[in-house]
Amino acid sequence: MAIKRLDKNQYEDSLNLSMYAFQYNVPEEEKEKRFRQLDDHELYGIEVKEELAAKLHLLSLDVYMGEREFKMGGIAGVATYPEYRRKGFVKELLTFTLKRMKEKGQTISMLHPFSIAFYRKYGWELFTTLKKVKVSRSELKMFDEVPGNVRRFDKNNYPPVLEEIYRAYAVKYSGMLSREKQWWKERSITNLNVAVYYDSEGEGKGYILYSIKEEKMKVEELVVLNSEARSGMWNFICQHDSMLKEVELVLSPDDPIVFLLDNPKTATELHPYFMARIVDVKAFLEQFLSSFNEEVSLKISDQYAPWNNKVFTITSDGVVIEQDESPNVLEMEVNALVPLFFGNYSAEKLFEMGLIKGSQESISGLKNIRANPGLFIDFF
Repeated sequence: MAIKRLDKNQYEDSLNLSMYAFQYNVPEEEKEKRFRQLDDHELYGIEVKEELAAKLHLLSLDVYMGEREFKMGGIAGVATYPEYRRKGFVKELLTFTLKRMKEKGQTISMLHPFSIAFYRKYGWELFTTLKKVKVSRSELKMFDEVPGNVRRFDKNNYPPVLEEIYRAYAVKYSGMLSREKQWWKERSITNLNVAVYYDSEGEGKGYILYSIKEEKMKVEELVVLNSEARSGMWNFICQHDSMLKEVELVLSPDDPIVFLLDNPKTATELHPYFMARIVDVKAFLEQFLSSFNEEVSLKISDQYAPWNNKVFTITSDGVVIEQDESPNVLEMEVNALVPLFFGNYSAEKLFEMGLIKGSQESISGLKNIRANPGLFIDFF
């Protein structure tokens, strides 16, 4: 089957497939805006009898792995008409796109899965969850007073300080999107209110993006750099108590606000969110382990990216591809690299779980990997 890159003339076909598969509708007056956004995508499709049967979008983005930025290929809009499903079209598109990402130097790929089990087969692995919390009006009790102040901004009018606060927050994690100005304008704050906490020195230390409708506040992002900003932002939320019946917050899994409430026994759910994949193992390891002082050999199995089906020896001088296996090699599927390098599980824990195989002695070579916890709060 032939995979072709879709051009502007097929944007309408692509949108029609998305609307059918994901069960939504885009009004005619909004279609041009959607089509302009597609100019930043690489669209690939498979046609049957000159009609679009399946397609996939590839986005070129960057993500933070701590302080460093990595090129990332975002997979989105994967869809097939039902009469063409189970014919291997998506497998072909994903395999093709992995090669394309390698060509572009994108060592990481990410996607939001309709099924985690489905994408695990192709090498993607879950790396982040989001915590959704519902707080009733009766539980909106303010924290201790703080010396700074909160400034509220109108919808679609974001202050540049948001970018500074976001980056300072993002580098504490693995996988957070490196947001460009256009992303802020078109994705992050569309139709959302903005409030920023400034400390007594006038420096922005936290923000929330939120909406209020029918006596419910939805906090889509709560980003704070210290406990003072957390208290300031929470107190701002509490000041809305006369307007609200409930506050719903989307938080990182490690956010302590629920613990700090007078009554932490509030409705809290963890939602598996985004998946990641290592596209090019050698290039990724060379960038991530630029100051690694151990020596360890990893035998990677990767059915859909054969350039990764190798033994990689990590040394203080770099990453070497071995022709012969070391007796102390550690074996793993490519999926297992995600929890290891996105800070979800240590090498010892992955060994205990059976996701890394080898000797107990060999696993010690990976003990010094220091990865920030995985987090992603965007969507594409």
